[in-house]
Amino acid sequence: MYERFAHEYAAHAEDSAYNALYDRPAVLALAGDVADLAVFDAACGPGLYARELLKRGARVTGCDVSPTFVDLARARCDGLADLRVHDLSEPLTWVPDDSADLVVCALALHYIDDRVGLLREFRRILTRRGAVVLSTEHPVMHWVRLGGSYFAEERVEESLHSDRDWPIRAWRRPLTAVCADFREAGFAIEELLEPRPTPEMAVRYPEDHAKLEVLPAFIAFRLIPA
Repeated sequence: MYERFAHEYAAHAEDSAYNALYDRPAVLALAGDVADLAVFDAACGPGLYARELLKRGARVTGCDVSPTFVDLARARCDGLADLRVHDLSEPLTWVPDDSADLVVCALALHYIDDRVGLLREFRRILTRRGAVVLSTEHPVMHWVRLGGSYFAEERVEESLHSDRDWPIRAWRRPLTAVCADFREAGFAIEELLEPRPTPEMAVRYPEDHAKLEVLPAFIAFRLIPA
């Protein structure tokens, strides 16, 4: 979905309120100390998380379905991360069992039809004491934006950004259903985080900061094998 506007999105996400000052700080906080860890960056996008993980001492592999994103990510990481073009709707056959200490999957799970299948792949590639850190759109935000029943489970089509023609297709699901997928795939929730905007956002993006102090846009989890 992102391939058509990959360069635009990459420039936007580098410094935007919701990416740079909301989701990335939350995901990286849940990841914790990654020094000397093998980290798999699922849906790596233009490499913004991978670059930071490398800076913090991780050994990074990963993938994205967009060839443009993978090219951008490789360049952003100076070739230090093993990043490949791969569709997460397909098994990670090239990733060995028990090879990742941590899987990071930022703002991508809601695009996947077979979420349990993907989560089971994450569990397969994790080491025994490994963890998955993922973020996704908060179900309440979906309900506020789209209306109808909060408990609806349906695929919706809309623009990723209200002011741009960036069409996406994503799943709208209640929190109960999201968490049920984790359990079915063999995970327990170690930590659940409804992020708060960073203080820097209040200075640079005061309107976004005010909105996110009232209503969470994303939700993040740290999952461990059950």
